Amino acid sequence: MHLISLEAITKAYPETPVLSDASLGISAGQHIGIIGRNGSGKSTLLRIIAGTEEPDAGRIVRMPGLRVSALTQDPTFPEGSTVGDVVGEDRATIAMADRLGIDRPEVLVGGLSGGQRKRLALALTLAAECDLLILDEPTNHLDVDTIDWLEDHLLRRAAAVVLVTHDRYLLDRIATRIVEVHDRSLHSHRTGYEDYLEARAAREEHEATVEHRRVRRLRTELEWLRRSPKARTSKARSRVKQAHELMATKRREARADVTLDLPSRRIGSKVVNLHNVGKQYDDRWVLRGVTHRLHPDARIGVVGPNGAGKTTLLRLMAGQLPPDAGKVTMGSTIVPGWYGQDPRDLDADTRLLAAVREHGEVTRVESGITISATQLLERFLFAGDSQRTVVGDLSGGERRRLELLLVLIEAPNLLFLDEPTNDLDLDTLNVLEEYLDAWPGALVVASHDRYFLDRVCNDIFSIEPDGSVRHHPGGWSAYWADRKERRPGSSRRQQPKDRRAPRRRRLSYDDQHELDRLGKRIPALEEQRGALARELETAGSDYTAAADLSRQLEALMTELDDAETRWLELTAEADRLRREAGE
Repeated sequence: MHLISLEAITKAYPETPVLSDASLGISAGQHIGIIGRNGSGKSTLLRIIAGTEEPDAGRIVRMPGLRVSALTQDPTFPEGSTVGDVVGEDRATIAMADRLGIDRPEVLVGGLSGGQRKRLALALTLAAECDLLILDEPTNHLDVDTIDWLEDHLLRRAAAVVLVTHDRYLLDRIATRIVEVHDRSLHSHRTGYEDYLEARAAREEHEATVEHRRVRRLRTELEWLRRSPKARTSKARSRVKQAHELMATKRREARADVTLDLPSRRIGSKVVNLHNVGKQYDDRWVLRGVTHRLHPDARIGVVGPNGAGKTTLLRLMAGQLPPDAGKVTMGSTIVPGWYGQDPRDLDADTRLLAAVREHGEVTRVESGITISATQLLERFLFAGDSQRTVVGDLSGGERRRLELLLVLIEAPNLLFLDEPTNDLDLDTLNVLEEYLDAWPGALVVASHDRYFLDRVCNDIFSIEPDGSVRHHPGGWSAYWADRKERRPGSSRRQQPKDRRAPRRRRLSYDDQHELDRLGKRIPALEEQRGALARELETAGSDYTAAADLSRQLEALMTELDDAETRWLELTAEADRLRREAGE
């Protein structure tokens, strides 16, 4: 049964076209994921579907009596209302609010944090009986346990679901159809997220092939025109016309990517040491007994329920908060960078170009070249007139992208990311993840984004109810699998105790740490080998330079051979342990 049809929809804001001749149909029971760049029009599309915003042109056909429940990106509530006023007396709504951690009816809504207001709005949206459920970034401000519950809840519902989200695991599990908003058009893929990625890659490869053929034909025509004899005027006129038609062919706008090629600093052996650290608020110990030595190549993800103390732990490590117990020491070479949930203190009337120029007119990037503030903004997808935009006019995602640039331009060697994925689009997240793979510094990230944690972090720190911090080697997937096994009622809990010494199921912490480090070190060594080989080829008759390069290449090859041998040994040991654990 068709619920709603959008036919040839067009929508534009002053000087900003968003949608042009876009069509979309939504049927009962569908789960549609809406994705696209920040500012592409995703939230606008949701408002048009919900009926809270009208298109400039086109037609919308809705099923008679269609019931819609929608969660907006920035929900608002009546001024002066309490949580109890908003929730009311409906049992389903009260239960939903309680499940999402909003369980104090006497509290004024105006006194809630942004995350609490979003969870309150989500509770109201989910509790409503509807045929079509519309969710704009529903996982922002939810902890991983609540996201896991939300996935199950959405799969059980009979209503059709349309959601905008950057949570790739949520998309992969929930969405049966992906709609991408790109270049003012809607690209619909009747598959899940993984299949969409394959289809998009094939589409972009086809578009690149078509463009390559057009340019090649154009060059052929131009070359013929230059060589053709003047006597063959009729044929020449035909070829001229053909060349003009090729030049007039509309070239599809290329998909620009954020370019992260920013400077970095040397990091010493001492990064941050925590010695029996504790922190309390209002006589309640949020953290206690935390002891850890941060490695120079650390990739740590911090997880825990909302309010557990994830941000507090990051601020203690960064030196932004004094501990109430224990001691935190930071190495003398460490330059921390902070990319947090709260907006950076920027004057709303400051233009983007001026904000970047405060850090310098030019920047020397990792590749060695020097670029201007204008070029740097272009690398972060702020091109042309947009660089004169004032900070106050940026969308949430655009502001986050600017703040990321302002953090990285300072060349930190210890990076703290507090919920970094909020409001960043998927393409920017992919680029950021690739950048962090090769980034030479240490990283600590608090996030609810399971894909980001899995992709970036080698170790997980979970904050327990008693304020202690538990270390889980192996990253998110290993942590989550282990946690599921420990849940009450799991098969592991039901198994009789084995009084023999427990058999090791995975590599030791040190071995796993070494394996993870080698997995990143080997590709870097291979890149260095290629660079040295190219330099050696161009050395020519400069025998001194060639001899020096040969010695460097020989030493590097030895290091690479040793690294690969050790990687193979550790990989084989990990495989053996897994096989034995499965017996």
